[in-house]
Amino acid sequence: MNSHRPLKALGQHFLYDGGIIRRIINNANLSSGDRVLEIGPGRGNLTKSLADSGASIKAIEIDERLIEGPLQKFSDTSNVSIIHGDAAYTCGADYYKEEQNYALISNLPYNVGTKILRNFLSGQHPPDYSLVMLQKEVARNIVPIEGKGTILSCFLGAFISGNFLFTVKPKSFRPPPKVDSAVVKLDRLKEPLVPAEESGLYFNFVTAVFRSPRKQVHNSLSLGLKVDSPTVRNWLDEVMIDPVRRPGTLGLMELQHLFDLIKTTGTLSEPRTGD
Repeated sequence: MNSHRPLKALGQHFLYDGGIIRRIINNANLSSGDRVLEIGPGRGNLTKSLADSGASIKAIEIDERLIEGPLQKFSDTSNVSIIHGDAAYTCGADYYKEEQNYALISNLPYNVGTKILRNFLSGQHPPDYSLVMLQKEVARNIVPIEGKGTILSCFLGAFISGNFLFTVKPKSFRPPPKVDSAVVKLDRLKEPLVPAEESGLYFNFVTAVFRSPRKQVHNSLSLGLKVDSPTVRNWLDEVMIDPVRRPGTLGLMELQHLFDLIKTTGTLSEPRTGD
C-alpha cells in the first residue's frame, strides 16, 4: 500500500467521496459512446463511475506506480484506456482527431491544474466542455464573482464560459488537502474571442494588464509592457476604456479590442518555448 502513497510533488489528493463523485457524474450527464478525457485518474474511483456511464474513457496518468497498481483493474474494461503520460505538456489534439468531440472530466492535480486548463482550453482541439475539480481559490480565479476579473478568468474567458458548481471539503480526499476544493463547468465558446494560434500572445497581454491589479489600468499596463503611460493612455482612449479603471473591471470584449490594437504595434512579446 505504501508504494501507492500519494506524492506531494505530483499534487496528488485522491478523491474517495462517493457522494461527490455522483454529483460530478450527474453534472456530466454522459451517454453511452460519449468520449471523456480524464487527467490524473489516481486510484480510479472517478474513472469507475465514468466508465459505468457507458462513455469511452481515456485516462492519462503520470505515475507508473498507479498504472501498475490500482489502475490495473481497468485492464479488461473495454471502454477504458489508461495512458501513461504527462498531460501538462499536451492538448486535445494529442488524444483525439479533429472530428471527435470529447469532454474533459477530472480531479486535476493541484500543482499543474491551471497549466493543463490553459493548454487544453486555448490549444488545438479543445474539449466541448470541462468538468473539473481544482483548489477553490483557483476555481474562483477562473469563475470569479462579477466585477472581480483575474488573469485566469480574463484569459480563459476568451475561450470558455464558466459556472462555479459546488465546494468540496478536504475530508473527501486522501490525503486531505489543507484547503477547500471546488468543481467548475467550463463550456467551449462556439466562436472563441482569440484564435488558438494567438493564445500565448494573448496570455502575455492579459498578464501585462494585471501586472499591478490594484493600480489604475493605464499604470498597470504601462508597467506590464514597459511602455510609457501616455502611449498606453492613447491606446485605452482609442478603444474607449477609461484609463483610471482597475484591471479587474474590464470586460472580455474590451480586452479583446485592446489586444487587437496593441498587437498591431509590435509591443507584445511572443511566449517563450515551454510557457
